[in-house]
Amino acid sequence: MNTKRHELDGLGGWLILVFFGLFVSLLRIPATLLTTHGRLLLDGTLAQLIDPQGAAYHPLWLPLIIFEVAGNLFILALVVATLVLLFARSRYAPAIAIALYACNVGVIVADIGACQLIPALAEQPVDVDSLKDLGRALIAALIWIPYFLVSKRVRVTFTRYWPALPGRKAPAVIPPLPPVAPEAAP
Repeated sequence: MNTKRHELDGLGGWLILVFFGLFVSLLRIPATLLTTHGRLLLDGTLAQLIDPQGAAYHPLWLPLIIFEVAGNLFILALVVATLVLLFARSRYAPAIAIALYACNVGVIVADIGACQLIPALAEQPVDVDSLKDLGRALIAALIWIPYFLVSKRVRVTFTRYWPALPGRKAPAVIPPLPPVAPEAAP
């Protein structure tokens, strides 16, 4: 039984795909912010959208753009926190990873819904890239949230009390994990 637990302990198995996805997100989110929102600033489009005398003006443009930037930065912060906690094998890593996947879906759904409040965007079909992002986020959430909830590897690997909170000490004896069910012999 100890050998089975030892085999599961570590940042391997399906967790490698989680790490890969998080590293891709580390590159993708800043690239999206630069190409989409950076372009709005650099080419003067943002000034036209938020100028009350402009033809494209709508009072919700600025809150929408701020929400998109803040949402992306929040998700990026969760990605960084998840990676740090995963590498530290912190017992908080699964909860933060679950929050990341759930919040990612929530931010995308809220963004798509907020875009429908601006008539110029509501008249157009929903952006294909937004639907692809939503599909990817939903698939990731449907796969990884249950994985972090029921995986034996996750239960065995993420046991460390890190980071230590001020005034809180790790228990002298970490309670034992529930036994891993033996596999049936062929």
